Amino acid sequence: MSARGKLTQTRLFAGFLLCLCAAWASLSYSAEEPDAVSIVPAADPETALAVSQQVTRYEQELVAIESELGPYDVNLIEVLNDLGRFYMELGQFQSAANVFERALNITRISNGLYSEEQLDILTQLVNAYKAAGEWDLADDKMHLALHLNTRIYEPGSQAYADAALAFGEWKIQAIRGNLMQRSALVNMRDIERLRYVYGAALGPESEVAQGEDGMRTQTRFDLLYAKAYAEAQVADYAMSTIPLRLERPVQRYVSEYVCREVVSATGQVSESCGTVRRENPQYREYEMQRQLYRDRVQAAVSSLDNTIDELEALLNAQPRLQSGNDGAAPARLEELRTMQVNINRNYRRSVMRW
Repeated sequence: MSARGKLTQTRLFAGFLLCLCAAWASLSYSAEEPDAVSIVPAADPETALAVSQQVTRYEQELVAIESELGPYDVNLIEVLNDLGRFYMELGQFQSAANVFERALNITRISNGLYSEEQLDILTQLVNAYKAAGEWDLADDKMHLALHLNTRIYEPGSQAYADAALAFGEWKIQAIRGNLMQRSALVNMRDIERLRYVYGAALGPESEVAQGEDGMRTQTRFDLLYAKAYAEAQVADYAMSTIPLRLERPVQRYVSEYVCREVVSATGQVSESCGTVRRENPQYREYEMQRQLYRDRVQAAVSSLDNTIDELEALLNAQPRLQSGNDGAAPARLEELRTMQVNINRNYRRSVMRW
């Protein structure tokens, strides 16, 4: 790709992120407040001294339990969690991450790889890595937390949905600040995966969870809205980054001037030249690439249309959504409809160019 093409792609992706981050921020009208991750170390000398004394006490208790019961005893988990929280208060974020990491390992050994007890520890571990600026490690643990939630809870449940929304919020935060210093293409793929995360959290349409563990209606709306917005940006980005070479038709057949030796009836050899028509060797590759991009755009547009239809059906079936939060839900649906109209118009125009 040329330098100009890379610059254009970067600008398109930057605009895409601005739109998506603004959309994600608009979800805060209904979502529960996320756990605080910014830890303010104790500034008061007396408080700091008291916390330091607690750290010393827990470190001594840790050594005593290890000496008596071994390095993997379950009694260490509570002590390690308390010690990690005190390290966070002191601003020793890396030390906190280390003890939370150890508490997580002991929990996995004692309770199994897919135990629910890991989830609270993972939350504290992620917060410690974020506070320490270890973004890649925080991202790894967020993926692990999402994976565990998908194994512990059923799709369509409130717990599964909360995990998916928390994962999406982290991904948007990481991409917006480019915390992990990744390329535009890698970030785009993360956004594309988000729509599958949201889709899985919604569960099968015919098996919407009900009862105590069922997903709240507002949460379902939030998931559908986040999914639709991600799909809209994926579709728009896909149409905006079609390589220029695919917009320039390639002839299926080409003419070539060739010469060959021929033997006459008398046995004399002579050269015969002329123009022949052959299939262009670049044509098949061009058609495969064009079909690949066409399928990609069409899939994103079709998925967006289906999600908006689901949102509209949910809104019509739940009058409380229409009147709650000063009519925020209908306004967001209208915003998505406007985007849908623009994307479908651009899609039709792009097909005409092809």
